[in-house]
Amino acid sequence: MAESNASIVNSNSTGGASNSTAVNATANFLLSSSSNSTTGADSNATAANETAIASTSMAESNATIVNSNSTGGASNSTAVNATANFLLSSSSNSTTGEDSNATSANGTATANLQSVISLSQILNDDPQISTIGNVNIINTGDDRENVALCYMPYLFSFEAENAIGIYEGMASVALAMEHLNTGNGTIIPELDGLNQRCPLKFVSDAFDIEAQKSVAVDTVIELTDRSRQGELIPCAILGAERSSISIPTSMIASLRGFPQISPISTSTELDDKSQYKLFGRTVPNDDGTAIPLLAKLVSWGVRYFAVLHSDDSYGNAFARGIRSAALNEASIVRVETFPIEVGADNQTISAAIKQLKDLQFTYFFGIIWGTDANNIMTEAYNQGIAGTGKHSWIFSDSMGSHVIGKNYSVGSPLEKAFRGTSVLLATGGIPGVGLDRFDKLATSIQVLGENAPDRSYLDGLYPKKPSVEIFVNIPGLVATFLYDAVVAIGLASCGLVNTTTNEINAYNFTGESLYAAILNTTFAGTSGSVVLDPVTGTRHPLSALFSLTNFVDDEDAVVGSDVIQFKGIGTDLFKSGDWVSLHPFTFNDGTVDIPPDLPALKTNENYLSTGLKAVGLTLCGFIILLALGFSYWTFHYSNKRIVRSSQPLFLYLISAGTLLMGADAACMSFPWLLTIGFSLTFSALSTKTYRINRIMQSAKRFQRIKITSMDVIKPMVALLMINIIVLTVWTVIDPLHRETVVVTQDPFDRNTETYGICSSDQGYVFLATLGTINFGCLVFAVLQAYHARSISTELQESSYIFTAMAFILVVSFIGIPVLVVAQSNVNALYFIQAGLIFVICTSILTLIFIPKIVALRKSKLTRSASFASISRHSEDEGIKVMNSPMVIVQMEEEIKDLKRLLEMQGTRNECSNDREDAKSAVDDPVDGSIGIASEQQVDANTTSDSENQNPKQVYTRKISFSSEFSSSMSLN
Repeated sequence: MAESNASIVNSNSTGGASNSTAVNATANFLLSSSSNSTTGADSNATAANETAIASTSMAESNATIVNSNSTGGASNSTAVNATANFLLSSSSNSTTGEDSNATSANGTATANLQSVISLSQILNDDPQISTIGNVNIINTGDDRENVALCYMPYLFSFEAENAIGIYEGMASVALAMEHLNTGNGTIIPELDGLNQRCPLKFVSDAFDIEAQKSVAVDTVIELTDRSRQGELIPCAILGAERSSISIPTSMIASLRGFPQISPISTSTELDDKSQYKLFGRTVPNDDGTAIPLLAKLVSWGVRYFAVLHSDDSYGNAFARGIRSAALNEASIVRVETFPIEVGADNQTISAAIKQLKDLQFTYFFGIIWGTDANNIMTEAYNQGIAGTGKHSWIFSDSMGSHVIGKNYSVGSPLEKAFRGTSVLLATGGIPGVGLDRFDKLATSIQVLGENAPDRSYLDGLYPKKPSVEIFVNIPGLVATFLYDAVVAIGLASCGLVNTTTNEINAYNFTGESLYAAILNTTFAGTSGSVVLDPVTGTRHPLSALFSLTNFVDDEDAVVGSDVIQFKGIGTDLFKSGDWVSLHPFTFNDGTVDIPPDLPALKTNENYLSTGLKAVGLTLCGFIILLALGFSYWTFHYSNKRIVRSSQPLFLYLISAGTLLMGADAACMSFPWLLTIGFSLTFSALSTKTYRINRIMQSAKRFQRIKITSMDVIKPMVALLMINIIVLTVWTVIDPLHRETVVVTQDPFDRNTETYGICSSDQGYVFLATLGTINFGCLVFAVLQAYHARSISTELQESSYIFTAMAFILVVSFIGIPVLVVAQSNVNALYFIQAGLIFVICTSILTLIFIPKIVALRKSKLTRSASFASISRHSEDEGIKVMNSPMVIVQMEEEIKDLKRLLEMQGTRNECSNDREDAKSAVDDPVDGSIGIASEQQVDANTTSDSENQNPKQVYTRKISFSSEFSSSMSLN
């Protein structure tokens, strides 16, 4: 064992100025395989922090360790002097991480990363380096044994804002290597005692690739150049963050035989083993990330959403993965994707946002980088698809923590646009939800940041100094995946070491064999169960955790009243294929109510206007009142001769039929009411007229006939029953039902204009059947009315019926074609239907009842005039009758009837029998028979003795009476 006096300088230069950390240490290194150490627990170290100028002489130091990152012409250095004994044998035991706040005897903090710090000191001592396979053999000189070293360079873009936790990621790499070197199983139990089983040691270094492919490619080419003498070669490479960078770097690394394990590159393209043979990742690919994304959107009821993605390998592959996954998700109806170049100008951004706006979607998924987020969201706000309270934005992991901790002016476009947004990402976990390994890692990283020696060492590794405070409670996006990547590489490489021999060939494994071992390594990591696909090298999505982080107001932020900051709250955790709610999600409108995925639908369903409804109900009410009024009139004057001769039963049926036709109804009840009402009305008219025609024809033949009401009701009932049977079959087999007819639709196939109709698949068959039956009834009624056209109007309504039929036919001839044309216009259709029914019902009622009412009133006036003037004179006893011309007209009609009777042939008895039947029908309407008009008037003006006279005698007597009556009229 010997003392080491070394000057170790690790430099990453980016300019003329440098930030340097100097650690002065005097150490004794014992590298034998038999030594045991409690590094970090029983170390004796003295640390002092002081500020030093880079040019200051360090001659008095036993060892000077300088990690320099130059950014300008000035130099700021921090010196840490420490004295420690490092025991780095393969059999040593460590408690590093358990006593994270260990202090030396004088109270000075000791390093938790002592093994990696010691290895860095050895490497900076310019030792002799040789390689076997992908393992570096470090010849430390003197009597110490060689060190077998697995070197894992860390390739990332060290942004000043630390948006995705890159600095915490470097700390997690160092911590994982410390746990591998010392066999610390406090986080991963599989590491417990590993240092006793595996002689390999692990170390890393950080390289800033500046988010540029060219820089990354040059770095990988240099690192994997095996021809370099005295330089470390990687056993595996860690990184990069962007898929667009990992694609070329992993291609080069694979060709040269070096595995590359990324903690965050998610492009599905990297699964192509024909090009990226040795690429793996501890994060699911974009197809895997699409699974929890769609699951969350579906849980919100989202069917339509758009994706705005960076036009690079990462964004394009992610968008393809979402489209592919959406094809297997039945609930997702439509997904639209739009590329936008990284660092796009305002004009390009405006055009892309315009495309999103034109979709009219309200949910958007942004696969964009944090550097472009402000410009994109400002334009989204300006075009009205962000910050409205109706639109929701979710971002991919490329957004990182860009929104958190920034100052936004209250009411500014960005403040309104980012409020209620969220980030969906594969994560190591969420603090305080029972994820023990994640919580331990978060605590350990925070301890490293609070411990001066550890923080000094890490600051020396960082190529750039972060502009924000690091080592917060949340490790960041990449820390857990990097920790698990280092552990996977460490366990796999240790598994390849032949521990049965002490020969140098025990470490002779290739990159291909190491990669295969990594894919077969599974363990419970800080980010969940680490299971890599043995074919693609990609982590299985159901073995990882995904979180949804919601950006809400940070009430604890110390800012002015006109400034606000957002904080991230883990609201949901995707674990084992299901989302678990941890906290209510707040949307852009400030509520937890899930917004709809499409704009509010305004559908014109073409409902009847209030005014048109009022008109229809008024017409309906008028028909009903008219039918009821005429029914009451029939009942009230049922003992009058005009009503009795018009047969009240049929008048009631006509009123009932029109009432049913005029009643308002819906769908299947409409044909019932209309058909039954029509059948009642026109069957009553036809049978009533038919009965009169039969009697008149019998009278002309001087035949005795008796037709009762029941005789004519039977065919009417038969017709009604046929209609009822057809309607019943229609109702049972294929009833009318309301059907919505779509007129127009919006781009989402939503109905913007519709109207409702009553539809039936076989309705035309039943309508044709009913139409044929009832049209036959109508024709029969018209024919009967035509045959009865010469019969006195007092006893039947043939002329009025004929007029009503003609009027109905004319209206129907015009109205029915209009009905067909107006099918799509509900208001017009309803008005025409209501108008046709109103015209049919009112024409029947008025033409049947109004003449009777007028005739009844005239008969009252006639009787009143006939007996209005009666005077008695003492010198001339008797009664003087004054009559009107109406009586003369009636008498003349009776004379004409009697003349026709004289022309008929028949015997005296037959004539006498016919007169008896006619008289009986008029005087006794209860038996249902009806007589002849001329005979009624004869019976009304002659004595009972005339029954035994022959027609010629009756006629002679009438002539005589009429002449005398006419003479009396002329005298007066």
